[in-house]
Parts: sequence; C-alpha cells; structure tokens
Amino acid sequence: MNPLRRLSDQGQAVWLDFIRRKLLVDGGLARLIEADGLRGMTSNPSIFQQAIGGSDDYDEELQELLGRRPATTASELYEALAIEDIRRAADLLAPVYGDTGGDDGYVSLEVSPYLAHDTEATLVEARRLWQAVDRPNLMIKVPGTAAGVPAIEELTAEGINVNVTLLFSLSDYEAVAQAYVRGLERCTRPQQVASVASFFVSRVDSAIDRQLDGIAGAEALLGKAAIANAKVAYRRFQEIFGDSRFAALKARGARPQRVLWASTSTKNPAYRDVLYVEELIGRDTVNTLPPKTLEAFRDHGEVRSTLDQGVDEARGQLAALADHGVDLDAVTDQLQADGVAAFARSFDDLLAAVEGKRRAVLAQSVAALETTLGDSRWRVHRRLQSWQDERFSERLWRRDPTLFGSDWAPELVDRLGWLALPESMRPRLANFTAFADEIRGEGFERVLLLGMGGSSLAPEVFQAVFGNAAGYPRLVVGDSTHPAAVSAQLADGDLAKTLVVVASKSGSTLETDCLRRLLWQRLAAVVDQPGRHFVAITDPGSGLAARAREDGYRRIFEAPPDVGGRYSALSPFGLLPAALIGVDLERFLHRAVAMAEACSSRRSELVNPALELAAVLAEEGAAGRDKITFMTSPRLSSFPDWLEQLIAESLGKDGRGLLPVVGEGATAPGDDRLFVIFELAGDEAVALPEAGRAVVRLRLADPHDLAGEIFRWEMATAAAGVALGVQPFDQPDVQLAKELTQRAMAPAADAAAAAPEAQPVVAGGGALQGWLAGADYVAVMAYLPPTGEIVALLDDLRRALSRHAGCAVTVGFGPRFLHSTGQLHKGGPAGGRFVQLIDQPPADLEVPGKDFGFAALVRGQADGDAAALVARQRELRRFDLGSDGAAGLRALVDQLAAVAV
Repeated sequence: MNPLRRLSDQGQAVWLDFIRRKLLVDGGLARLIEADGLRGMTSNPSIFQQAIGGSDDYDEELQELLGRRPATTASELYEALAIEDIRRAADLLAPVYGDTGGDDGYVSLEVSPYLAHDTEATLVEARRLWQAVDRPNLMIKVPGTAAGVPAIEELTAEGINVNVTLLFSLSDYEAVAQAYVRGLERCTRPQQVASVASFFVSRVDSAIDRQLDGIAGAEALLGKAAIANAKVAYRRFQEIFGDSRFAALKARGARPQRVLWASTSTKNPAYRDVLYVEELIGRDTVNTLPPKTLEAFRDHGEVRSTLDQGVDEARGQLAALADHGVDLDAVTDQLQADGVAAFARSFDDLLAAVEGKRRAVLAQSVAALETTLGDSRWRVHRRLQSWQDERFSERLWRRDPTLFGSDWAPELVDRLGWLALPESMRPRLANFTAFADEIRGEGFERVLLLGMGGSSLAPEVFQAVFGNAAGYPRLVVGDSTHPAAVSAQLADGDLAKTLVVVASKSGSTLETDCLRRLLWQRLAAVVDQPGRHFVAITDPGSGLAARAREDGYRRIFEAPPDVGGRYSALSPFGLLPAALIGVDLERFLHRAVAMAEACSSRRSELVNPALELAAVLAEEGAAGRDKITFMTSPRLSSFPDWLEQLIAESLGKDGRGLLPVVGEGATAPGDDRLFVIFELAGDEAVALPEAGRAVVRLRLADPHDLAGEIFRWEMATAAAGVALGVQPFDQPDVQLAKELTQRAMAPAADAAAAAPEAQPVVAGGGALQGWLAGADYVAVMAYLPPTGEIVALLDDLRRALSRHAGCAVTVGFGPRFLHSTGQLHKGGPAGGRFVQLIDQPPADLEVPGKDFGFAALVRGQADGDAAALVARQRELRRFDLGSDGAAGLRALVDQLAAVAV
C-alpha cells in the first residue's frame, strides 16, 4: 500500500508544501488527492516566487489583469494571482473538507511577512484575505512571533482559520496553543474553526549541527535535536488539548490545534531523505511535504508510530545540548528571527519576479513603429547599433549629462526629470482625481486655463481628444493676448461657474500674468471669494506660488522643478487639467508607464521604440527630409500642435533643426518630407502620401495611448538632439524675443528693439511672389484672434503660399508660437521666409495694475518677434490688416490667388 496513504492510519494528514497554477489546472492536484490521500496544501512567498517567476503559467492572466486594470502594481498582481490559486486549490480540496467534517481539506495563504511584528496590521490583512478568498477551507498563515500571538487569539475568536507559522521553540508553541484556546473560548461557533501550529524541524538540526561540529563527544547528538525538540512539543500538545479546560471546548465541537511539521525536507545529504517524515508520525498531526520529499516517501517511506516513542530520551538529548554549550532557546529565537527575515526576502524576490513579468507585459503593449524609409533604414540601423555600443539608453536613464556633450553638462543635470514622470506621478493621481470630483461636485461648468506653450498645449490636446466627460466642466485655454480673443473668452461662459487654472513653471510668464490680473479683477466683481475660483500649477518657490498663497487660491499644485515646460505633459501641468475634464488618469498614465518600460535601459537600443523613432528623425533629416509633416485621424488632429512645440523648440537652434509641419496633408509639395501618420482605431482613415515618400506610421488602440506617445516623442526628441548636436532642453532665442518685446513696449523704445514697419495689404500678394522664390519653408505668424473665420482664411493663405513657394508652409498664432516654433524660426536653419500678420484692434482691454492694455501687449510682442527675426538676419514681411483683420486677410488671400504661379 502507498506509504503516504498509510499515514492516515496513524492519524496523520499529509499536506503538500507547494502550489503552482499548472498543478491546479492539469489534474495534478486531483491525482495527488486520489492516489496519495493528500489532505491539504500550504504556500509561502518562496513557493509563489518559484511558481510565478519560474514559469509561464501566469503570463496570460497577467496580461488580462493589466488589460482590465492597467496601473495594477506588482503587489496587487501577486495577490490577484495568489488568491486565484488558493481558490482553485480550496475548491479541489473541498470534497476532502466535506468528507472529514472540516478536519482537513485546507489550503493556506500567508499574510505579508513585512507585518510579522505588527499585530494590528496583521489582523487587518488577515481579515481582508479571508474575505477576498471567501472559502471555508482557507487557513490564514500568521507567524508565531510576539506580535502574532494576540492576532492568533483574535482571529480565532472571529472564526477565522489560522495556520501559525515559524514556530521553533517549546515556549513559542505553548504561547500559540494557549492563544488558540483563549480564542476558542471567545468564539461563538468554535466547531467551525480549525488551526494548525507549524513547528519547523530541519532548520533546527542545520543550526545546532553547525554548533556541535568539532566538539568532542557531541557526535551522538548530530541530527537529533530537531526530532527531540518536535517530540517534546508534541507531548505538550497532548497535555494542552487533553486537559479539562479544552474538554469543555471539545464538548462544544472545538477541534484541537494540530501540530504541523514544517521544513521537513532533509538539508544534510548524510541523513535519510525521509527522516523528518518517518520520525514524526503521530495522531492529530500534519506533515506538509515539498514535492521531492513527498515522492521519496511514496517510494520508500516506512510507516510506524514514532512521536510517542522515546520522549524521555528526547528530553535527555535536549539537556545534553546545554552540557555541550548549545543554548537551544537562543538558537530557536534566532531561527524565528531569521525565518521572518528570510520570508521577507522571499517576498521581495516574489514581488521582483512579478514586477519583471509586469514590465515585460507592458513593454509588449506599445504601438509598433511602422516605417517606409527606403535606403535610410540601413542608416537607422547603424545609428541604433552605435547607440547600443555607447550604452546610450543606460546613460540616459541614469541621467548622464555628458551624453549630450560636456559643454552642457552642468545645465542638463536638472533637465531630465521627465524620465521619471510615468512612475513618480502615479501616487499623485488620486489627489488630482479627488480634486476634480470636488470641482465637479460644486457645479463648475468651465475650466479656463491660463498658460503658454508647455503649460497649455497638452491640456488643449486632452480637451480636443477626450472631450469633457459627462458632469465635468469643459476646458478652455487662454493663451492669446489679442483683446478680441480675451474678450471672447470672458464672454464665453458664466464667470461665477468658472475655475481659473494659472499654469506657469516660473510664475513670471508675461502673458499668463496679464491674463491672471484681468480674471482676478472680473471674478472679484461677481463672487465674494475669488481665490476659491483660482488654482495654481507651478514650480516650488515660484513667484506664482507666493501670489497664490497671498491671494488665498483654492489649491497650489507643485510640479517637479527638473522638468522643462515642453516635457511637462505627464506632470501636474497636463494631468491636473486632464483630471478636471474627467479623463481616466489611471488608464491614461498606464500607457506612459508601458512606453517607459519599453524604452527602459533593460531593453536593447535596437528594440527601443523611442530610440528607433529618434534614429529615423535624425537620419531622415540628415538625408534632407527635415520637414516632419504630421497627418492624423480626425480625433487626433490636435496632437501635432503639442508635437510642434516639442520638436521645434527642442531641436531648432545653432543653425540646425527639424521643422514640424501641421495641417498640410498628403499632397504637401517638396521632396524634403518625412510623413508621420497617427491613426486611431475606429476613427476615419488617413489619406496616405503617394508611393515613394518616407513614412512613419503609428496606430493607437484608443485615445489613452496618447500618454505613451507623449513619452515616446519626448525621449525621441532628446535623443535626436544628441544626433543633431544640439542641446534639446534650452530655448535661447525665445528669451531674445521676450527681451525685445519688453524694449518695444518701453515708453521710449530703443533702436535695438526696432522692427520693420508693417505694410498695409495693398498688392501684398504680388510683393510676396518673387520674395518666396528659393524659400526652404514659409512661416505665417498671425497676431490675430483665433476665430473660426480667421483659422479658415489662414488655411486658404497656407495653400496659396504653398502653390507659389512650392515648399512647406506653417501657420502659428501669436503670441503662442513664440513659446514653440519661435525658437526654430530664429535659431534653426536659415532659408525660411516669415510672413507676420497684425491688425488694429478696434477695442481694447486694460491690464489691471499695468500702464498698458492688451492691444499694446500683442503689438509689442509682434514688434519684439519681428526685431528678433531681423537680429537673426531672417527674411521677414509684415502686413497690417487694419481694424478688420478678417477682411484684410481675405484681401491678401485673393491677391495671391490672382497672381499666376
């Protein structure tokens, strides 16, 4: 007869000290129950680490879990996998549980070993796991530490089954057994409670044998201490659960807390491999065996009652240890402390294994880069190979500033914080979401965001792509200083139901400050506490933060100071506005986490999706295709506006750069194009360029993939800067335009700020025709209100200029483009032609606290911009469209249309 089955004749149950998904689903556990009489299972962090980290059993479920809840942590993933395994095992063991009346058929799940010295935290987690598994044949494993003992009593009183673990000494066993009895006495239904006390065996011999080694006369004690210790503990078990106190509980249906022999695999190869099974057989006990020991005992184990034999001899052996200088209490105390630490380390390893799996799943989920490049593909591969040889990715992630050149090293130390945003922002999401719920709950209907460039472009994209969810306010970006545009925004909604978000890293952005002053004045006239309608997003210690505290702003959200404006979309500058309009931040940021993982230093540069894109941008640019022409599905049409700033302001300097072109389409003229196409599943198809064009294609599964694309393009832009030999994190020519704006607005403007006079639109089209010849690209800079009519007319102007110039034409509204393409206009490659459009606003708005109005401000910005272009020796034409900007613009378009190409 199978020796494992014969153990039940001696009153001992065999449990398996192992768990793995394959065992549960392929019939392995069912066969052990049927063939070997298996009556239970135990698990621990080390077992789960081997199961999850050492197999692919769980990969499919990990993908499913992350698909449902993208931001699930490694700890949460482990718990979900473990609970599923425990439930499956409990269900397979349910017939044993039923047949034995609840005496057997249990499976154990351990509370976190980090809580071994925290009673209250152990109780909270044990209750939570008990409810989560929701099986009557579950046992919660709790360590028998000083902090664990009161938890064991309380859980028993509550009717929760407990497997007490990490017992090595008689005194610890005594404390645990008495705690169980006390718990039963407080329990209303003691007949429904079961418990085991896991007494560890082989580790005791391993520790004591080391101390006895080499001691004369101690040879007879080698390999004896563990079994002697267990026999004495078993005798104490018989005494505690055979006395009159427990008899009263037994009459109420209570079960004794069986002793479970744990750590029963033989560590010393000189000992019989089933030693700790054969010598520990007795009634009302459990032996939990690892698979190899179970197989060995099935093969050659000998069954006889041994626990009741030689108890006096066992006591003598333990006394002899002291005679040889071995302090058994000290050894067992240290073993328990080491056991707690070892389980904690195993839990660390377990979570690390799950995290590795999580990252692998995430890395596989990002959109692939589809390219049609012709011969450039070989140059792209060589670039990636060289970056791999240089350890580019590893150096970037450890923020090695020398990657960008030694001259820039000091300045770059604090410019790479965007790398950490996908992970560092995760703990802040709940705060953003809670604030958004607060604003929604108070009935705000509009969020008016005041910001420029990196502070405003991403929020504008999010509103355009996601829209505002039901019940959430709509978001409007205020980044125009034209008085007509400012007046329109003031009138577009109920100010009393408007939340004003003032977004500025430095807190000193001129346009934002002027708009802030005006909104404060207007809100103060209609509400009692205007500060309750204001929120600031800014860097710590900025002037805006000080102003916000002084004025009693509702909230101040601080942004990481080591993240530049155009790299801040995944910081509070982008995430808070996204939350305010109801974007699912967890799902959104998860896509950035996935992309960051795919681009991590753990993956080769050859398969890094951001570096691949960077290599394409750099090599296509070097081949003369330096105009990145964006095309998108309709729902994504606003995304290139954000990309435009990122690329132009990062790379357009030192006479170099790549020109982002937005809005031209598949028939754009010129052979200097790299087409980048974004397609959204379920959206309208994109008209593809003709054959032979260089194309990069990205397919987004849903709008939340934008977060991943934001990270991809940030890293790609930074890496492309390395390839181009430019510092991708500064904007020197933006500052020049600011300085010249201030000079232009001074009471007595000096000659350094002088800008060419703007010409009225009189035969302007004819004047432009010859001037456009030989242009590398044309930039239209419109200091006009961005009305629907103006936007349509500018599109007409773009097409007319494109026909005459035969090159790329970009369009930007001032002053917003000053914080994006303005850098490339002045610092990038020469050869551009610049058409500036201004008007004469018929009505003005004063800037509170200043000696100028918005009309003077927008004109001063146009003059400063023109002066900066002249200072950089750029070809400029300025046109004054008069008091009716739309009419003047229409006239210019008509004149160009009338001129033959």
